[in-house]
Amino acid sequence: MNIIIAFLYVVEVLVCLLLALVVMLQKPKEGGLGGAIGGGMLEASLGADAGNVLIKTTAILGAIFLLNTLVLARLTSTVNARSIMNQEPEPTAEQAPTLPMAAPELPASAPVAPTAPEAPALPAAPAK
Repeated sequence: MNIIIAFLYVVEVLVCLLLALVVMLQKPKEGGLGGAIGGGMLEASLGADAGNVLIKTTAILGAIFLLNTLVLARLTSTVNARSIMNQEPEPTAEQAPTLPMAAPELPASAPVAPTAPEAPALPAAPAK
């Protein structure tokens, strides 16, 4: 499965580069990179229909890119689907759970702070 995924990644990169090149070769209204390469060599090599060839090539490469991306997303999501809960060990009897609000324990050698004396209790009301 990893070989197929690696092959699809290589195809993805190649299609990306070809798609960028074909888009840059298309001649916009101002000239662009298509006019800079050979100054008309593209029309001479592909004929008068050079624009249609580039448009069709862009559509085909775009479709390949989209389908390849969807297949890669599906394959990599099922290959790397691992639960975090499966990786954590279950607590054993030796590992006692700690309470979140437990008071910190003081070491035996720590001095004990004096406490304030308690207020005297109020006398109880006589019973009737």
